[in-house]
Amino acid sequence: MSEERDISGVLAILDDDYARAILEATRRTQMSAKELSNECDMSVSTVSRRVNTLLEYDLLVERTHMDPDGHHYSEYEAQLDRVEVQLLESGFDVRIELREDAPDRFSRLWDTMRND
Repeated sequence: MSEERDISGVLAILDDDYARAILEATRRTQMSAKELSNECDMSVSTVSRRVNTLLEYDLLVERTHMDPDGHHYSEYEAQLDRVEVQLLESGFDVRIELREDAPDRFSRLWDTMRND
């Protein structure tokens, strides 16, 4: 998704019970679609639809893992850290903060130092 986030889209996603359950479950640990289905008591197809939407808005990250037998599967982890909504005289100010993993944080810091 672009740097300028579709705020109404993100808020609509957060209004969905299934999407919130997936974000809550994957905040604690990475989970596969099958694990999310069991943990959140929803069908795998429902998990898949919500996961695709959450990935589209960068609220979830997908990591691919390989089994020793060569099969691969995806696990998902919440990237959403915080959403702040503030009512101002000129309208709403909405801030969305995503978690960064260590390599992303290092890359961002390195780019900042190189550009200074």
